[in-house]
This record gives sequence, C-alpha cells and structure tokens, in this order.
Amino acid sequence: MISRRHFLAGLGTALLPLPAPAQPSWGVVRELSGEVTVNDFAASRQRALQPGQTLRTGADGRVWFTIGNDAFFLRPNSRLRLDGSRSSEPIIDLLRLVTGALGATFQRGMRRSIATATATIGIRGTGVYIEATPAWTYACTCFGTTEVSSSLNERFAVSAQSHEARLIRPGVPIARTSFERHTNEEMAALEALVGRPNPFRS
Repeated sequence: MISRRHFLAGLGTALLPLPAPAQPSWGVVRELSGEVTVNDFAASRQRALQPGQTLRTGADGRVWFTIGNDAFFLRPNSRLRLDGSRSSEPIIDLLRLVTGALGATFQRGMRRSIATATATIGIRGTGVYIEATPAWTYACTCFGTTEVSSSLNERFAVSAQSHEARLIRPGVPIARTSFERHTNEEMAALEALVGRPNPFRS
C-alpha cells in the first residue's frame, strides 16, 4: 500500500502536465493506486474520462485526474459521477459525489457544480474539498469563492483565502465547522498538476 506521503512525493514527476495533443478536453486519469474503476472496469493511467461515466475507488483506491484545466483527487471508498448540464455538448461541468471525498481546483471562467445528497456547491475558479454521505456534506472552500445551497433553500457565497468549511445536513441550517482531513500541500499539488502556482503562497 502506498502511504499518502509517498504518493504525494511522486507527484512532482508523475503528474507533470501532459502535452496538449495527449490531454483530451473531457478528462484523463493522471495517477492512481489501489482499486480504481471507471464504469466498473479497472482504470489505468491516461484513461480518458467522458460525461456519463462513474469513477469508484475501493478501500485502498486513490486517483488523480484532470478535466481540461481543472484538477481532482478522489480518496478511498468514493463514488463520483461525471455529468454535463448541457446534453448537446460533451462537457463535464457537473460532478455528483455520491459518497466519499473529493479534492478539486478549478480554472476561472465557466461555471461548474458539485452535487451531493444534501448540498450543491457552485464553482468558477477556486479550490474545494468535499466529503459526502447520504446524511451530510462537509464542504471546505479552500481558496476563492463558492456558492453553497442546501435542501432548506439556503444559498450563500463562501469566500476564503485559506479554508472556510461548512457542514450541510437535511433540515438543519448550514453551519460553520473546522478545517480538517485535507492539507494545503494536497491542494497545491492539484494546482501544480495543471500548471498553476501554489495558491497559499503570497
């Protein structure tokens, strides 16, 4: 089993940006370890990702991937569906985190959304860490601005330079909570994967 420290240590070489011809606009797997599947078939490095597919990780599974100039990681025991809001265009701009943990950084511009059972997080250019179960969502705006909404029809912007976390549960007002279970190092590694600088350095 690869430890998180050793896994991150390999990012400097394993996750260098791909040349433009090798980087599909829809998505590509960049690094993985343990059990990782796409639509229940074993995934591999440089596997293309398209709308309608579901990424799953097992108890020891981790995967890092890009969609255009957005970068992501999935932790163990996660399930993520890749969707598009416009059926006429093959663009992934809606990610449905059914369960598990997702880290993501986004290029500024086009609006994207992450949906869970209890929340929707609207995104333009920012970094987020999301954990989801059927009963609650932990949503940290690591940097930039998000728009968080819940089943109570609460909707508000969350802005951060360094981590503002919220807990969203059905029938309960959205609550502030602590920064936990992810690191600046992980978010900076995502930004480096798509050629952007460390967002936590002034």
